[in-house]
Amino acid sequence: MNKVKICGITNIEDALLCAKLKVDFIGFIFYKKSPRFIDPEDAKDICKMLANFSIKKVGVFVDESSSYINSIGEKVNLDYVQLHGEESPNLIEEIKLETIKAFSISSKRNKDFEKYNSKYWLFDTFDKDFKGGTGKSFDWSLISEIADRGKIILSGGLNLENIGNAIKESKTSFFDICSGVEKSPGVKDVQKLETIVGLIKS
Repeated sequence: MNKVKICGITNIEDALLCAKLKVDFIGFIFYKKSPRFIDPEDAKDICKMLANFSIKKVGVFVDESSSYINSIGEKVNLDYVQLHGEESPNLIEEIKLETIKAFSISSKRNKDFEKYNSKYWLFDTFDKDFKGGTGKSFDWSLISEIADRGKIILSGGLNLENIGNAIKESKTSFFDICSGVEKSPGVKDVQKLETIVGLIKS
């Protein structure tokens, strides 16, 4: 069955809705320049409320040290760490949790991802001013030839208008949604969220 990750969670209402909809992963962004930044203490409180659900909690970091990432991972009780910057492959070996390494795609694909021994590779749209959450999609054919399909998470501008095509054309079964289900940065639109999760899961 397809998997879905809802990123940019900033409040307990959205987190609980994701859990009840059987979303597989939720993401907390610990990058202070993001409009979806959440304080680790607030993320910790949300994770406590999710203790009875099987949903996986992901912390999103940009160019932080392994010691800082590990400390936040333990404090918040994360399941995964997502690296969304220019981190080296060696950093993954120093992180205590499973990792998701993000790669920005522009007009062509490089093979840098093959150097990273992470659980998943997340492919997002390149933007020189933003680290994710751009609301823009990229040419999905650029990742269609990657052999290990089970490691791929497709991100970047996914919404109700294009998710059907994304499912059909990307040859991917794991989708990361952020701005496409929002009313405003960090606040989810209930109807959009319910609908897109239903489409992906069906």
